[in-house]
Amino acid sequence: MSSDGVKKVGNLSFPPRKVWVKTFGCQMNYHDTQRLFSHLQKLNFTQTSNKEEANLILFNTCAVRDLANLKFYSQLGEVKHLKKGVKDKNVVVGVGGCVSQIEGEELLKKYAHLNFAFGTDAIDQISDILYRIYSGEDKVFINSWDTQDNYSIETKITHGSPQAFVNIIKGCNNFCSYCIVPYTRGREKSRRLKEVVEDVKGLVKNKGIQEVTLLGQNVNSFGKEHDESFCDLLKQLDQIEGLELIRYTTSHPYDLSDDLIAHHGSASKLSNHLHLPVQSGSNTVLKRMNRKYTADHYLNLVAKLKNANPEIVLSTDIIVGFPDESEQEYQQTIELLDKVQFDFIYSYKFSPRANTQASKMEDGLSDELRSKRLRSLQLHQLKIQEKNRKQLVGQQKRVLVEKFNVKNGEKKWMGRTNCNRIVHFLPETQETDYQWHWVELKITQATALSCQGTIVLDHGTTVVS
Repeated sequence: MSSDGVKKVGNLSFPPRKVWVKTFGCQMNYHDTQRLFSHLQKLNFTQTSNKEEANLILFNTCAVRDLANLKFYSQLGEVKHLKKGVKDKNVVVGVGGCVSQIEGEELLKKYAHLNFAFGTDAIDQISDILYRIYSGEDKVFINSWDTQDNYSIETKITHGSPQAFVNIIKGCNNFCSYCIVPYTRGREKSRRLKEVVEDVKGLVKNKGIQEVTLLGQNVNSFGKEHDESFCDLLKQLDQIEGLELIRYTTSHPYDLSDDLIAHHGSASKLSNHLHLPVQSGSNTVLKRMNRKYTADHYLNLVAKLKNANPEIVLSTDIIVGFPDESEQEYQQTIELLDKVQFDFIYSYKFSPRANTQASKMEDGLSDELRSKRLRSLQLHQLKIQEKNRKQLVGQQKRVLVEKFNVKNGEKKWMGRTNCNRIVHFLPETQETDYQWHWVELKITQATALSCQGTIVLDHGTTVVS
């Protein structure tokens, strides 16, 4: 790097530039964004929260939910003005993620101000893409099918946090009738078990990582093509010295094995929270969704999990208003909420995704009815959460503190328990910095959405590289 901060990469010069990124969708997308940042840093980019000052504007998109789609298209149109009348900088605009995988070439044709697009597995090509753009190419598109699989251990960058996401499997083979993931992420492709273990060991030793979240569209299928298993991976990760907590998402009920359920009762570092998407409580809807299990099968899994680990809490996904969902089918989902007593849910009203089987189904439901059912379901679940979380009052929980918020001049810190519940607490003094401390908190108040606590013990800050 020269004295004026310019980096030489090949025959191109990269002066200090700023990048603004908007990420939509799941944790996989946020993990991909971290990988993007790690490459961009090498090209002299720093992150900014103000897109007005950005030299590079990036969208990492999601095609699963209609709302995320609409927000992306709106924001992509809005940044057009940033490329007009700006004489002192060359603003570059790019799109990645699931929408780009499907529509990248069309997006480049439709939006004159869009410079490049890349698919879901082309994250590690971002340096090559920018090299081509800054060399003078007007439009660049690379989709996932043009690239080799690259899980690049070097791109597991944490940006000063003791928490890390680690991708262990990509794609999905289930072809749920409403889901576009198999068309955007492709078929299931697992990393090798040994590679993931060594990856996590390196993160713990070299980066000070203490909490790892394993990612995949269906982590329960990990390793099948290599005669390995997800449960065996978790058992080996449980032995890593210095690693405090292991989380994972997302888990498909059809592939949840008895071995994995038993491990939830014996593991020392595995979170007491499991996200297990059910989508509906109606067998007829589940069949139309091609989910490959029944409500009774799901309830049996829940019973086994709670028997193996009485402390475990469950969350789930619910789709309301699947094509031609009857009132009886909807009520069966409400009944399932009552039976399982989920700690929290992610709920959505059905929106058809192009090229899926559900988009071709006959459907007489109105958007008004879907919205009404969604509101009713969410209110019902909040009552369940409020009732169950009141039992937390008086309990002591160990929390990794992530950040603070200031409201009405009062600073409150926030962290998550082992079972993924949010707890807020007041500092002992306004000057005390609790970020990335492990603290013991006594729960003093609990609502449907969060808890309040007081400090019992501060274990001190974690080591962050």
